[in-house]
Amino acid sequence: MKIIQVTSKKEQKKYIDFRKEILGKNTPFVDNDIFMIKDLFKGKTSFTNGKQVDVVYVEEAGKILCEGMIVYTEKLPEYIQLSFFVSRENVPEAVQMLLDTVTETGKRYGCTRMVVGLNGHVNYGLGLLASGYEKKNSFAAAINPAYFHGYFKGFEEYTMSSYKIARISDQMDRYAALFRKVEKNYTFRTFDKKHFERDAKVYTDLNNKCFNRHRYYYPRTYQEDIEMLKELFLFMKEDSLIFAYDGEEPVAFIMWYPDYNELAKPGEAFGAKHFIRKILCKNKLETAKVMEYGVLEEYRTVGMPLVLIHQVSLIVKEKYPGITKGETSWVMDQNEDSAGFCRAVCDDVNKRFVVYEKEIS
Repeated sequence: MKIIQVTSKKEQKKYIDFRKEILGKNTPFVDNDIFMIKDLFKGKTSFTNGKQVDVVYVEEAGKILCEGMIVYTEKLPEYIQLSFFVSRENVPEAVQMLLDTVTETGKRYGCTRMVVGLNGHVNYGLGLLASGYEKKNSFAAAINPAYFHGYFKGFEEYTMSSYKIARISDQMDRYAALFRKVEKNYTFRTFDKKHFERDAKVYTDLNNKCFNRHRYYYPRTYQEDIEMLKELFLFMKEDSLIFAYDGEEPVAFIMWYPDYNELAKPGEAFGAKHFIRKILCKNKLETAKVMEYGVLEEYRTVGMPLVLIHQVSLIVKEKYPGITKGETSWVMDQNEDSAGFCRAVCDDVNKRFVVYEKEIS
């Protein structure tokens, strides 16, 4: 049994094929991360900018047993990350070899903690799936079988939840008076592709201001978000990113999109063919997914988070007649403001997720 550093095209293909084997065929999952991993191997993504990334797998007799990416960034110097972890069942010795490699790498960089489930940056993914394994995941949600968790016994756990709304219109009707009161004080506009870099910078600046105290968050660069948004806008429309302004000052945003995984079959890796399905099957999409929202601290008590959801509902009602349901991305359970808001506005928890941490010093 040995650790392999993935460098050659043959090793890269083997790495991807193993991921497809474990998370693809005979599973209900849709893999939304393969396209980014392929871009990383081709050098076409800024994912590695400002980071040290070692792509590795553990093999025995030519057969991969587990794999992942070891990620370090000076912007989050306390942590060494094990990202995009995938493993066979019942291979504890192989996983321990991988964890030992992560630990030794972290010590070289002066890290004091390991985190499992953070994929480079929270904007690229956070957490391992911890419930609802039998259901297809929504777009960009974590996927993994239940047995992954057994490999991280003794780690500290930080839990997260996603939430669902059975009927968006019913929930919005409950708060009509609040919308009338609050929305008259602000203006709202959607992303403008004609001024792509300008609006991408507004998005980056709001992220860095709104999430500066969020666990695992570290500042994004303009170039990183320009690239990420260009990829997302292959599917998203301009109305998927909405900004709120107080006069001339941007104070909040919300990013949402139809759940494009509804276009994919279980076991598929998301890719170009789903772009065609999106054009042909637009009106068959049923769920709006709120990927993230951010509100400057001084505007969080005026009802802005709920108003942002209302802005999404207005667009859905006008342009997406088939969409009636809503779902959020993960929300950290320790973030009482956001978790409390979701519990108040949504109907129920949709799925659970967990991030693992451990001291390595």
